[in-house]
Amino acid sequence: MGHRKGDPRPDQVPQLEPEELSSLVLNAYNRSCMPRCDMKDPDAVAERYDQYIMSCIRDSARPGVAGMASAFGYSRENLRRIKDGEVKSIPEASRLTLKRAWGMLEDLMEQYALNGKINPVSAIFLMKNNFQYRDQTETVVVKRDPYETGSPEEIAQRYLAGVAPALDVPQEIARENAPVVETVVVDQTGKVE
Repeated sequence: MGHRKGDPRPDQVPQLEPEELSSLVLNAYNRSCMPRCDMKDPDAVAERYDQYIMSCIRDSARPGVAGMASAFGYSRENLRRIKDGEVKSIPEASRLTLKRAWGMLEDLMEQYALNGKINPVSAIFLMKNNFQYRDQTETVVVKRDPYETGSPEEIAQRYLAGVAPALDVPQEIARENAPVVETVVVDQTGKVE
């Protein structure tokens, strides 16, 4: 049976059974109802991390950054700012727990991707947005020798000015007697063509 005009395409709608959808919604709702964690209390942070992971195991839910942030009572971006030390009032022990949690989620996402357990496009999107993965093109900036700037005539003049004293030859004579470079083609046998 084909796709009817006006109906959403099957690839644009979550492919969930009603029980799966109910379970996902209930899990997200339960996380959103948890009281905000006191990030200044390292023990509370560690306990909330454990609660979140254990609830994912119990409910057969995939842990993720947004779900963990919800369990802590923060947005994903605010939790990232706390983890990265942008919020100075949070103790280092709390930040270390968040870093460990973030690392575990990154490891899990990588395993999903490497084992084909998640759509590759979704994996790329989530890893770029949550774990700073990126498509990288490196641009190498090379500091040029200041003597190599200018017109070819200026470069030749500076070169000869530097070479002539070493050869103990006046610059004018060095320029006149400069060797001519000749192109020679040698075949595979070593003969000059």
